[in-house]
Amino acid sequence: MKRLLTITCGIILFACACLTSCKKENTSAANANEINDLQVGNNSSCKLTHLVWAYYYTWDFHYNDKGLADEWRIDFGNGFIQDFKMEYDKFNRLIEAPAYDDDGNLVFTSSFTYDGNLVATQKYADLVTGAAGEIHFTHNSKGQIIREDDLINGTHQILSYDNMGNCIRSDYYIGEYFWYSDRYSFENNVRNPLLTVTGVDFMFPYLGAGYFNKLWFSNNLSIFYDVEGNEYVLNDYDVPQTVFTTGQQNFPALASYFDKVSQSPLEISFGYSCNGNGNFTNRTASQQSINIATGKTIMHPWAMLRMGSANSIKERVAEWVKQIKEEQQSN
Repeated sequence: MKRLLTITCGIILFACACLTSCKKENTSAANANEINDLQVGNNSSCKLTHLVWAYYYTWDFHYNDKGLADEWRIDFGNGFIQDFKMEYDKFNRLIEAPAYDDDGNLVFTSSFTYDGNLVATQKYADLVTGAAGEIHFTHNSKGQIIREDDLINGTHQILSYDNMGNCIRSDYYIGEYFWYSDRYSFENNVRNPLLTVTGVDFMFPYLGAGYFNKLWFSNNLSIFYDVEGNEYVLNDYDVPQTVFTTGQQNFPALASYFDKVSQSPLEISFGYSCNGNGNFTNRTASQQSINIATGKTIMHPWAMLRMGSANSIKERVAEWVKQIKEEQQSN
């Protein structure tokens, strides 16, 4: 994963935050007509197929004849690809997820065991760097993942939820060292299109992160901590400037944010396929968003990818903190 970690701290996926009465939410009539038959989960007539995370990276999903997601392609935009091929058992539980590069080379493996229908363990191996781990999952009485412990690397992730079941916080530890926190709130009615990705119920390529929430986020606060406990804010979206373009059932076609830290706009766009038809409502980051961000160091890890040993993570955190300090001093 070291190749991935060289991206300006942007090796990741996911974010969220607080909506107040100032929240702006727009609905496009065209998009409403296109996605008004979206349903959640196994009952979905439409599936999320394409997601563009601002100017960071993209996700693409493909589905088998059962409607289960059998491919999850993560493109980081710098030539680094992880194309996961999902395999299921007779109970439609995800059991294997090998990943390949664009040349078809196997670069990452993941396998899973279950306690009933709840994932119990994930064993993974990065065939490029040699990193490997074994994640043990802890669930609460509602079946939500509240803790992930990598028994090989000594890392831990603790997840917290609101009453609706949305993950409002992910905290990351190396032993007792608290090094990263992602904090979310969901005071909006924008539904989460990831719930249409049938078969994938947890973020197996990543550390922690409860992306499969009931709602889509409107703001995210991400914070790094150095070994002395000093905090460094990576991103903090300005809620009054958050705008959603949604369909009639409140699935997003476009989410527009403004990050107060980098003073830059960013957009997340979504594409769907209904009843076997092609993608629609696909968009990419606006040129204005890209232009404003040009030349800035974008510090946005979002949900962390599996990263191997505790020492390698500490080294990477130290490098990120250094970049943050340099960015702050230059402003």
